Amino acid sequence: MIYILTALVVLAIISLWNQPVYRRYQVTSEKINKPVTLVQLSDLHGSIYGKDQKGLIRKIKAVNPDIIVMTGDMVDDVVDEAGAYTLMEALKDYPLYYVSGNHEGWHPDTEKVFETIKNMGVTCYFNDSEVIEVNGNLINIGGILDPAGTGNRRHSFGDRFKKDGNDHYNVLSVDEEISASGLVDLDSDNFTLLLSHRPEYMDTYKTFDLDLILSGHAHGGQVRIPFLINGLYAPNQGTFPKYAGGLYEEDGLHLIVSRGLSLNWLLPRVFNPPEVVVITLESGN
Repeated sequence: MIYILTALVVLAIISLWNQPVYRRYQVTSEKINKPVTLVQLSDLHGSIYGKDQKGLIRKIKAVNPDIIVMTGDMVDDVVDEAGAYTLMEALKDYPLYYVSGNHEGWHPDTEKVFETIKNMGVTCYFNDSEVIEVNGNLINIGGILDPAGTGNRRHSFGDRFKKDGNDHYNVLSVDEEISASGLVDLDSDNFTLLLSHRPEYMDTYKTFDLDLILSGHAHGGQVRIPFLINGLYAPNQGTFPKYAGGLYEEDGLHLIVSRGLSLNWLLPRVFNPPEVVVITLESGN
């Protein structure tokens, strides 16, 4: 009997483990000459990992990434923002790139959130893009605002909104956002990276000349059964989501979906620990 109880306790600990783990992926491309190490953070929702986020910060810095990207819902619309801001401030010595998620858009003061993040030196992509150099590689990088974020409120995001005949401002569709970002108008000989909070638009992403998309939002499907079920439910995908978390390759396009960093005691993660995603871009030459 004692062995059964012990096994059940061990299983419970493993299944409900809530400290961040590394999740590592490799993407190979002929457009990359020297390796690039990239850390992806997503869906923190203001969660705290130790005093002043020291546990999480230590884990990220141990990777010594070349760049860090944040793919939305770092700030929550209900949980205090301090956890997200503390993390970003501690990582500001690294090149930081950010796109919004739906929860930043639902925040009662969305513009203040975005301005705070920008003032910390974080590069924010609101349907725009640029070329950066990392380890001698030229990388086209850009991002889009979450389609649900900000509702129909008008903010100063340029082409983020379009005006209809009744003088209302409507949210752009995802393909319109990508087009507005100018990402695919940059030199196609460069590796092209899109940051977009939502993975469920993969069919739309595939219509553009992209190399890698980094997303979050799905929270790993919340409940996983290793080797059997990669996720029970994800927002906007429903039950048994196709893009719950992991690396997906379709038609030569790579999509990496972070399972996120959120902690919610009312909605436990099962066999689905929070994760720091580490991506290595490798030369295919």
